[in-house]
Amino acid sequence: AVGAETTAENIRELIERVRPDWVQWDCKGHPGYASYPTEVGWPAPGLVADGLAVLREVTRELGVALLIHYSGVIDEKAVAEHPEWAARNAEGEPSRRATSTFGPYVDELMIPQLREVVERYDIDGVWVDGDCWGAELDWSEPAVAAWRAQTGTEPPTSPEDDDWEAWNDFQREQFLRY
Repeated sequence: AVGAETTAENIRELIERVRPDWVQWDCKGHPGYASYPTEVGWPAPGLVADGLAVLREVTRELGVALLIHYSGVIDEKAVAEHPEWAARNAEGEPSRRATSTFGPYVDELMIPQLREVVERYDIDGVWVDGDCWGAELDWSEPAVAAWRAQTGTEPPTSPEDDDWEAWNDFQREQFLRY
């Protein structure tokens, strides 16, 4: 019953007692479900109330900043629903949790969902979690095509291969572009 106990009274009482500078809401965790009624992604099973709307109302009333936690590269639901969005290992097997920064995940889900949250709730900040430590080396078709276009060679598949460090640098540069 996600959101069932998130009431203005509960939130107001907690904020008045603690007096924080800001409050953070877990908007979308690594499993990939949103804790608000998203129209872009997948709402959490059992979502019964829009707790984020309640939190925004009370934080605005009390002058407290509202930030969200949002899982970036790691999104188990997105790669389950769209295996083509997954990072792939050297054998071509899709990751069960990491999206590919070379694929459409960012443009088709992450950015639209973050825009939805900003426009609907006027949040004050975002902590994007699960990125640098969640990214995986990626041999997906778009990643391999980008490597071939840049180098004219096939990507290495193990640390013993000659271009392994260049492959790691290529992946790191893509992450920074993402």
